[in-house]
Amino acid sequence: MIKWFSKLNKKVTFSLYLPPYVPKEGIRLKQNHKTTILTNPQDNNQIADGIFASKAGKYWIKTADCTCVAFVGQTSAGIVHAGWRGLSSGICQKMKNLFNEKVDMHVFPFAKRCCYEFGKKQAIKHFGKSYLRKNGNKFYLDMQQILNDQLGRNISFNEECTICSKGFASRRGNKKGFNWIKMEISDK
Repeated sequence: MIKWFSKLNKKVTFSLYLPPYVPKEGIRLKQNHKTTILTNPQDNNQIADGIFASKAGKYWIKTADCTCVAFVGQTSAGIVHAGWRGLSSGICQKMKNLFNEKVDMHVFPFAKRCCYEFGKKQAIKHFGKSYLRKNGNKFYLDMQQILNDQLGRNISFNEECTICSKGFASRRGNKKGFNWIKMEISDK
């Protein structure tokens, strides 16, 4: 398990659970690679890719190779599932704009530029050429640089790549299950 805390708000904790873990309590989304963000959701399986919350609870996002970005302010927190479609559509900036205060951000393990093979035409269409890395005849998308440019430099990253690091779920790495990230807000 990987944990992340922010000094801005000690009531918020983020925890990453690896396969075969499946959460049994808390709010889980039906994720669809779009930009819908719910505020303080009370029901499971709502269609969205982000949760913005100020109320106590356990809120879950699942990933395989997509990014999971955690946001923490002094009075609220957020968690976003963002693959290339979400990054291209601006879900992370949309979440950051919900905060009217200083925000700390952290990104849990995802498919890194070492392994995230991506079509050249598709990358240029959605992000521009500067986010592509070429190795031989293959092109790789640099989602970490995209996030840095979209959100600013005050963001921290786990170094592991879901594709080439052991233990993580990865569709591209043919590893089953999901990586579950919990955002827990305590009332104490």
